[in-house]
Amino acid sequence: MEINNLFNKRNIKKTKVRTELLELFTVSDSSFSVPDILKKINATKDKVTVYRALELFENKGLIHKVPDSDNKLRYALCSLECVSTVHTHSHAHLVCTECSDTFCMDDIKLPEFSFSTNIFVDHYELILNGKCENCVS
Repeated sequence: MEINNLFNKRNIKKTKVRTELLELFTVSDSSFSVPDILKKINATKDKVTVYRALELFENKGLIHKVPDSDNKLRYALCSLECVSTVHTHSHAHLVCTECSDTFCMDDIKLPEFSFSTNIFVDHYELILNGKCENCVS
C-alpha cells in the first residue's frame, strides 16, 4: 500500500520523519531496533521525535513491538488488518541465530487454544529461533 494511503487511512499527519520511518518499514520484511532506525534514517534526527513517531505508529496500528534474541525492543510493520483499537497480528516471529534479525512469520498457522477456566487471551507470541532465509543460503 502506498505511504500516503497508510497515513490517510489512519489519520496520521505526514511529516518528514514519519515518512522516512514508514518507508523504512514498508521496504523490509525485517524488524528494526531504535538504533537501527536512527542509523537508517539519518542519525542526526532527534531521538525523541523518532520515539514519538514509533509510539504514534503503534497506537494507530501501523507497527507492533517484536521480541529479539537480546530482549531488546524492535518494531515491525503490522498487517493491513490492524487498526488503532485492535492489533490482529498474533503470529510467530523468527529470531535469526546468525544475523540476529527478527522476522514476522505471518504464513505460519498458529495453534488455537481452549481453556477449561473462564479466561480470555487476546494476544500471544510464538518465538522461533533458527536461521533466516538469507543466512541459510
